[in-house]
Amino acid sequence: MAEKKRMRGASPPQTPRKPAAKAAAAKKAAKPATPVRRAVARPVKRVVPLAEPPREETAVAPAPAPKPKAEPRPLPNAPAGEVPLIAADGSLSGSLPLPPPLMEEKTRTGVLSQALDVASSNAHLGTAATKNRARVSGGGAKPWRQKGTGRARQGSTRAPHWRHGGVVFGPNGRRYRRRIPGKMRREAFLQALAARRGAGRFLVYDSLAFEEDKPSTRTVLEWLDKIGDTGRTLLVTPEIDDTTARAAANVKGVAARSVGALRTADVLTHDTLIVRRDALDALAGRVALNGGAA
Repeated sequence: MAEKKRMRGASPPQTPRKPAAKAAAAKKAAKPATPVRRAVARPVKRVVPLAEPPREETAVAPAPAPKPKAEPRPLPNAPAGEVPLIAADGSLSGSLPLPPPLMEEKTRTGVLSQALDVASSNAHLGTAATKNRARVSGGGAKPWRQKGTGRARQGSTRAPHWRHGGVVFGPNGRRYRRRIPGKMRREAFLQALAARRGAGRFLVYDSLAFEEDKPSTRTVLEWLDKIGDTGRTLLVTPEIDDTTARAAANVKGVAARSVGALRTADVLTHDTLIVRRDALDALAGRVALNGGAA
């Protein structure tokens, strides 16, 4: 009985396995060998280039020499307390004493920057505007009834939280107007004039003659060229002079102002100030007034 139990619990005898290398070799031998593709040489086509006609050698032009930079021409000078006087042909014809109001020099710190800040703020129109819910068209009827729909009550489709609704706090007619005391405006104007006078860019001219009293841009250009390197130039006349204004309108960097329209920003944005002789006293009288300059 014990021998039978041993026979039952014993595992059956295992057959020996073939090595893996032999099995792989047998599989390869069983498969038919694939034919090897051979590369066939193709005949090479010979391309004969066409004979080009001989090119004529062109002479290379030498590079142009750089133009020498024109040296800056200085403006005419005058003794202390005086300004140069420019004749109608652009030459220096002497000097004139400055009126006492134009001789003052103010050194108060910050007045000039404050005046420019106020001037730029006053030039801001403030025309940007948006539509609120009262100005948007439509939205007169309720989108749905007040009760019974299960949704929140709504009175108009032009409310700010609706699409195509009005703007809540958008710009609408904002005013940028600011005020500065008259004494500060006067001091800022005097500082701007003193800066141009100290740099030697405050000139006076007798008159500007045009042929047949017709405005000519060429006449203004030739006249300024004879004076020197004026840069951005501002011509000041006692009253509005249409002839001078029309002649200077087509010149880049040249503008014309009357004494009443002259501002601190105009003096600072131009390099040279050229005042007509009969406008010098009017300019001094304006500066003498308390707060007369802006």
